[in-house]
Amino acid sequence: MSVDPSPSCVRAWMSAPLPAITPRTTVATALRLLREHQAPALPVCDQDRFLGLVDEKALLRLTPSEVTTLDVYELRDVLERLTVARAVAPAPVAVTPETPLADAAGAMSRAAAAVVPVLDGGRLVGLLHWTAVLAATAGGGRPVASR
Repeated sequence: MSVDPSPSCVRAWMSAPLPAITPRTTVATALRLLREHQAPALPVCDQDRFLGLVDEKALLRLTPSEVTTLDVYELRDVLERLTVARAVAPAPVAVTPETPLADAAGAMSRAAAAVVPVLDGGRLVGLLHWTAVLAATAGGGRPVASR
């Protein structure tokens, strides 16, 4: 059964499919995925269970600073062993695909969240980014950042 998304619900504006990572994903891999997909955040899942989100800022806080005494090979080794588990933040709010976009925008605003997970029966099905909400309210088409 095909669902025809209403332009006023989250399903029409969420980003999906998206790469999901696990807590065991390396920081280097997560940073590469964020950049490749131009994503504001990546969902972290363990099996089918959504754990939270990780963004570039949180990942960079885990990496050694530029003033480290590690040489380039040691630094690369550290980044290949360091996992995202310590950077995962629980989502402050979640929405469903059928949530009215206005309700999702209000929840995002109250939680000061730039991106929220879209869950269907507890299963992650996408992400909703504030740029998509802005584009929808401005009457624009699908934003470039949401694919």
